Amino acid sequence: MSDIRMVIGGLFLVYGVILIVAGVLGEAVNLWTGLAMAVFGGLFVAWARARRI
Repeated sequence: MSDIRMVIGGLFLVYGVILIVAGVLGEAVNLWTGLAMAVFGGLFVAWARARRI
């Protein structure tokens, strides 16, 4: 059974990594936004793994 928290967290992680790469290549706003999204996605995934339904 799939948990929606894993899907949401995974998407935030993927988009966060994409923005981190874009930020390293030049735009600082993308770097900070990507870091925030990656942290949020990681917390979401950790929450889903810690408290399974």
